[in-house]
Amino acid sequence: MRRGGIFRRFGFTLIELMVVLAVIGLLIALLLPAVQSAREASRRTQCKSRLRQFGLALHNYHDAHRVLPPGTINFGSSFRPVSGWGWGTMILPYVDQAALYSKVDFTTNNAVGSNRDVIDTPLSFTLCPSDPAPTTVVVRSASGDGVKIGAGNYLGVESMLSELSDVTFGDVTDGLSSTFMLGESIYQRDSVYNEEKTSSWIGKVTFIDEWVNNSIPHLAVSSSTRINHSVFASRHPGGMHFCFGDGHVDFFAENMDIDVYQALGSKDGGETVSF
Repeated sequence: MRRGGIFRRFGFTLIELMVVLAVIGLLIALLLPAVQSAREASRRTQCKSRLRQFGLALHNYHDAHRVLPPGTINFGSSFRPVSGWGWGTMILPYVDQAALYSKVDFTTNNAVGSNRDVIDTPLSFTLCPSDPAPTTVVVRSASGDGVKIGAGNYLGVESMLSELSDVTFGDVTDGLSSTFMLGESIYQRDSVYNEEKTSSWIGKVTFIDEWVNNSIPHLAVSSSTRINHSVFASRHPGGMHFCFGDGHVDFFAENMDIDVYQALGSKDGGETVSF
């Protein structure tokens, strides 16, 4: 005689499976921002360290030469070293790049002959880890020809590192700890040549109060605040880093007061700034 019994089916019903998937999706949605935030925090720390390295290199250059390097040396200049080089090139020996520095031909401009092999060398420490842009950028002239250069996310501030400048730390009467020396930049890719808007490790500078056209797609981090429409910009959410004359690096919010921003960009304006 067969004994009756209850047969059970083991496994998920469709409803149970949907509930499990919904829970997993919710957990991912909750955890993903935290993971992304942690990764960005790590990138910000690395970016800050790289900018501080440049600040230290500029101090070492100043110690050796008793003056900061010129910000830029434009084509056709009678200054020596000549034509197209800048502060980033001058400090190469102070960032463990003496071998690359030795290949630079300072008797001619940076887009001629063997110098083209130098300027298109990508240097990873000159790039912000949060910027996904390529390590090289093609700089185009108005005639359409182009030169590939190693990209860079850090620009000199005009008051400290300007064209043919010879600034000493003694000239910074506003105080080294209250004066911007370097800042972050997002370079224009494949742009028509403009030294203030195409960033390279070679060494470029810009004015602290210059704004660019909002339609340039690779510059604006935020559409609502002017600081991110300037040549100084970053891919970091909410702001960017600046290196001061004394070498320390701070992060500034994208909505910082424009008067404070401009005052920090002046080395001898006599402003009293609280930040």
